[in-house]
Amino acid sequence: MQTRLLTPEEFKATHFSPARVEDSTPTPDFWIYVQAIPAEHFGIFDCREGQVTHVYRMGNEFEHVLINSQYQGVAMVIVVDLGSKSVHGHYLLDVNPPGTQTSEENT
Repeated sequence: MQTRLLTPEEFKATHFSPARVEDSTPTPDFWIYVQAIPAEHFGIFDCREGQVTHVYRMGNEFEHVLINSQYQGVAMVIVVDLGSKSVHGHYLLDVNPPGTQTSEENT
């Protein structure tokens, strides 16, 4: 399966008026897409447990599905195009303040 790593600009273009939702239904190829993401796109972060705790809808155009990593504040975001009901791409989101180090970086 072809995957698409979004640039920061492409990701920001899909982020507007976020509203947290509880009733999201994943696209049929969602988990196949997640499994196809190259390991280097995750960096040192591990999202293999597939723990999704937040889904945000951006108007009627996109959903951002956050797959948690082992570190708080870091998640792989799968951007779903609601119009085509397909995965638009993915982006590793780190909302921690700049300069924050993970425990692996401190060793």
